[in-house]
Amino acid sequence: MALRVNLSLHPKQMEVYKSKARFRVVVAGRRWGKSALSRVLMIKHAQVRNTLIWYVAPTYRMAKQIMWRDLLDAIPRKWIKKVNETTLSIYLVNGARIELKGADKADSLRGVGIHFLVLDEFQDMSEDTWKQVLRPTLADTGGKAIFIGTPRAYNHLYELYKLGQDKNKVLSEQWESWQFPTITSPFIPLSEIEAARNDMSEKDFQQEFEASFITMAGRVYYPFDRREHVGKYPFNPRLTIWIGMDFNIDPMSAVILQPQPNGELWAVDEVVLFGSNTEEMSAALDKKFWREQKQVTLYPDPAGGQRQHARGETDLDILREGGFKKIKYRRKNPLVVNRVNAVNRMLKTAAGTIKLRIDEKCKHLINALEQTIYKKGTKEVDKDAGVEHSADALGYPIELEYPVRKVEVVGISL
Repeated sequence: MALRVNLSLHPKQMEVYKSKARFRVVVAGRRWGKSALSRVLMIKHAQVRNTLIWYVAPTYRMAKQIMWRDLLDAIPRKWIKKVNETTLSIYLVNGARIELKGADKADSLRGVGIHFLVLDEFQDMSEDTWKQVLRPTLADTGGKAIFIGTPRAYNHLYELYKLGQDKNKVLSEQWESWQFPTITSPFIPLSEIEAARNDMSEKDFQQEFEASFITMAGRVYYPFDRREHVGKYPFNPRLTIWIGMDFNIDPMSAVILQPQPNGELWAVDEVVLFGSNTEEMSAALDKKFWREQKQVTLYPDPAGGQRQHARGETDLDILREGGFKKIKYRRKNPLVVNRVNAVNRMLKTAAGTIKLRIDEKCKHLINALEQTIYKKGTKEVDKDAGVEHSADALGYPIELEYPVRKVEVVGISL
């Protein structure tokens, strides 16, 4: 059966449509037409017999709201064999199947062979949904995927966008990416864009309509800039090793630090374990540093000295049993503001000096420094996104070894 349907695309959408890249990444402003483009691509791939096509949004409800009705309206009735409203599945007469899914239940997405995959609003999904769950579903079919979204700081959407800017990957037709502001869509009146510009903050407008990767508002670690702080800062087995640890169960986070002869502090590596526990983290660190264990000092969350486990031991007891004898921590958890201020001062002093460098493989730490924000209108860290744990782990050794000096005011000059 040959499927034919008249679905118009504007020139920039057509540029993406014609790409031969296996993996396409579209970063575009609001109302540019990202979902319309993905709808046309799904119908194109549905022309091949017995193909499986998935559209995945951050939640099942969003998938239904964004795509379901418009997709049904775009497919002629005579092509459709059966529709299942409960599972959001469309069965076509040529054996092809289109299904809508939510990334909020990632485990339900495993174990199928997909021929074409759309990940919509990818910036709001977990990075692991793609890497650990959905990427394997394309392996045996040689399937293709398109990632579409609007920037949310320099998160995993940005990382995939960078892959599509690599000339070698474009030439090999593996990856290609585009960045389109809303103004490139001929369907949005300029007056509407100008109205939005007047109604929104500058940063919000740049992110939502200009599709710009910018730093998030209200950032806790505001001096951090990956262009200045991130690079190649490798582990040196001859130097002292500091390990900051956060005991949150999901994930357990450790940051590997090394003070440098020039006075800088380098974050050279990280260990992040999801759904784990202190015993597994201790074993992972022992496996990584068994040769250098005498050089290692652990800086755990002070709460680990009080939390009791099944056998009555604390997190710190478990670490000592794992062979780590040098453990430094405060009896009481330092104030969050002191820990944050100590990290921020290492990132950049008032004089502009950078004392903290971060190796590019510390992905979770980079995300934490970039995306941890305060709750709006407060100085309370917003933990809803769950990205702060590696930054917390970083803060424990820095607050102890480089505390922000308290200034005592003894007089006032007028």
